[in-house]
Amino acid sequence: MKHLAYLLCPLLCAACDNNDSPAPQPAAEFASSEAARAYFTDLEAQQMRAMVGRDSAFFARYYADSYYNCTPYGELNDKAAEIQTLLRGPWVTVEPMATEFDIFSHSGDMASLTTTKRIKVRTPAGESFIRVRRTIVFQKLDGRWQGISGQGTLVQPRFVGQ
Repeated sequence: MKHLAYLLCPLLCAACDNNDSPAPQPAAEFASSEAARAYFTDLEAQQMRAMVGRDSAFFARYYADSYYNCTPYGELNDKAAEIQTLLRGPWVTVEPMATEFDIFSHSGDMASLTTTKRIKVRTPAGESFIRVRRTIVFQKLDGRWQGISGQGTLVQPRFVGQ
């Protein structure tokens, strides 16, 4: 045990060396975390409108070229496949729900937003609803925020524990 302490001591001293200065941090883009959350929540609202409006230009800007999404049905879509899925979907309406359970995180050039959506779809049997809990990760690339990955999970229309 004594030998282990002798080996670890130089590592601990090096880890505590205060002579190293941290790398310069970029200037904050948002005045507050609330402002950042509002920006990404609005971006998500634009995405919901683009789904219903079949706005391919929005999705081309919204997603990075390296974007991948795991759909609620277990498919892995790259950017082109995800755009086609969103343009061809039977969406009638897409709206946020249970926003009190949204999760947002932002640090530097990365952000993530998890929301729940209620989507009215048109099927051969008529209109029905699906509910999706969706997470998207954003990165600031070439001066603009773009989605770099996403994942959706189907959720049941009931509250757990009630």
